[in-house]
Amino acid sequence: MNDDSDVSIGARIMKIHDALTAGEQRLASVILELDGNFSGFTASELAARANVSNPTAARFFRRLGYENYQQARTHARDQASLGSPLVALQRRHRIGDVDYDLGRYAEHEILNLRRTMAEISGETLHAAVQMLREARKIRIVAFRNSVLIALYLRAQLSLLHDNVQVLPQLGMAMGEDVATMGAEDLLVVVGMRRRPPVLTQLMRAALERNAKVLQLTHIGAPASPNPSVLTLRCVVDGAGIFDSYSTALCVANCLVSLLEQSMGPGVAERLANIEALRKDIDGIG
Repeated sequence: MNDDSDVSIGARIMKIHDALTAGEQRLASVILELDGNFSGFTASELAARANVSNPTAARFFRRLGYENYQQARTHARDQASLGSPLVALQRRHRIGDVDYDLGRYAEHEILNLRRTMAEISGETLHAAVQMLREARKIRIVAFRNSVLIALYLRAQLSLLHDNVQVLPQLGMAMGEDVATMGAEDLLVVVGMRRRPPVLTQLMRAALERNAKVLQLTHIGAPASPNPSVLTLRCVVDGAGIFDSYSTALCVANCLVSLLEQSMGPGVAERLANIEALRKDIDGIG
């Protein structure tokens, strides 16, 4: 394998996607739908799912930079473990006493922010804000640690947009919400590392209903070949064994701030009305 072992198979696929043959693109779609979690399949099983021959599958993995399928499967298994505190703990070699230095963590976050800033262009931010501004309704879906980012997004977007909800709603099935989505709607997918496969299923269901998808994810996740999907990627490596989401929250704050700036003078009246109700109903001065 090449020395780009930190590059996920999904990112490798997207780098050469347009140059793949029709059969190779079908196999690529199978792997992308599995979110790269294909290590439980044999090469023949993946080839059968994509309706391609075994030689086509072997050629496909070589084009991605692997010597053979076994190397690709091992790499996928290693990539899937990223974000696991246990794996990070097992790989770390602690030397000496605990270092109670906040500065080391702050410097690490600054590095993460700089790497994220280099990843997301102004054109991408403009496109993301346009998707938010034009959406008839916004549905935000997240699981596990990503929920904290989704809740922050929902709280701020609700100040600017009339129809924002986080999925799944309490006591409701997500299919009921996704089933009513259409071409004017937006699904915001917040999925950091170790994301569950259901996120891919929800994205596919939304796209089948002509909705657009805005994906906020980690740096190792691939962009989608579908033009209706816009992907923003953040660096979430922590200075310790736990992932850090300060970059994702920074990007979320940037999005809602740019959205407010793009909406014109009507925002002030809307916020004034919300503040008045907060004071009257919630007692928040």
